[in-house]
Amino acid sequence: MAEQPWDQKLMDYLKAAGEELRRTGEELKAESQRVLDEMTDPEMRTRLKERLAQLGQAAKQTAAEASAKLQEAFGGKPAKKPRKTAKKAKKSPGKKKARGGAKRRR
Repeated sequence: MAEQPWDQKLMDYLKAAGEELRRTGEELKAESQRVLDEMTDPEMRTRLKERLAQLGQAAKQTAAEASAKLQEAFGGKPAKKPRKTAKKAKKSPGKKKARGGAKRRR
């Protein structure tokens, strides 16, 4: 079998790559349309809202249970809330501002 010239191999590769890209584009378009249809469906949106509400309630309940267990383990509520400390911004070692000086009036 004789080898094909390199330009023919390149053209064959480009055709195959183009077909693959076209198929991938069609698949993406179809999947995007399916997701869009699901999200615009009022029934689906209602179910999603209900599920989110359920998850929110479950999260609140879990947090309350965890808080109760921590209070039990450490002997009640903490006496004080921990203080938040403000982090001081570090000054860059650039030019310093002149202090004082005369103010100009207009």
